[in-house]
Amino acid sequence: MGLLKKRSRFTYTNKMQAVILAGGLGTRLRPITDKMPKHIVRVGNKPFLEHIINLLKRNAINDIVLCVGYLWEQIKDYFKDGKKFGVDIKYSVEKELMGTGGALKLAERYLENDFLLLYGDSYLNIDLKKLMELHKEINKKCTMVVYDNKSKIFARNNVEIDSTGYVVNYDKKTQDEKMDYVDAGVLTFKKSILDFIPQNKKVSLEEDVFPKLIKMKELYSFKSKNRFYDIGTMQRLKVFEKVFK
Repeated sequence: MGLLKKRSRFTYTNKMQAVILAGGLGTRLRPITDKMPKHIVRVGNKPFLEHIINLLKRNAINDIVLCVGYLWEQIKDYFKDGKKFGVDIKYSVEKELMGTGGALKLAERYLENDFLLLYGDSYLNIDLKKLMELHKEINKKCTMVVYDNKSKIFARNNVEIDSTGYVVNYDKKTQDEKMDYVDAGVLTFKKSILDFIPQNKKVSLEEDVFPKLIKMKELYSFKSKNRFYDIGTMQRLKVFEKVFK
């Protein structure tokens, strides 16, 4: 019997923090990003990052940590402490690029318990409360939102899931025919995940941390039927602009 069939009813009630990774250079969006971070490129008269913050607020998540770096002052000038947007924002600033894991480790001082992690150039409209309920119920170190990409909306898959919902393979570089899913850029973590990340070192969650979690059977999946959008390239930005016209 699969893990999900064994689950009892559970309602998530605890406060959850959200961490947004927003420190990248956005080189594939040049020349736009020569003078601004990609995370505040305007889409539908709002900075992209504001769409993510509004999604969090709709899901009653108001405690937000922004992991910033490149031209981060522009992000702070716009959002300030978040009160204008109905949230509380703290800033964790990378002086140099530390990778997704390194950026998260740098924000450790702001984190209290379990937390959401969102990639700041990706948008997925889902019920985050259901994700948090599953995360609490299965009691694993990480729950990753994945999108079923059998329809090949995205050119490359990077996640393989077994029959019980565990992630058993994660690889962004090598394509495997057993991979039918794509990492959607939204995850929940136990705070203990930070023990896997050394201080003051460049660390990739994708290459350094996820493989360890897979071996330990500590990486579970949350399947989303909603596709996600990212603004990593000019072409993808134009697709997202059509959604928010």
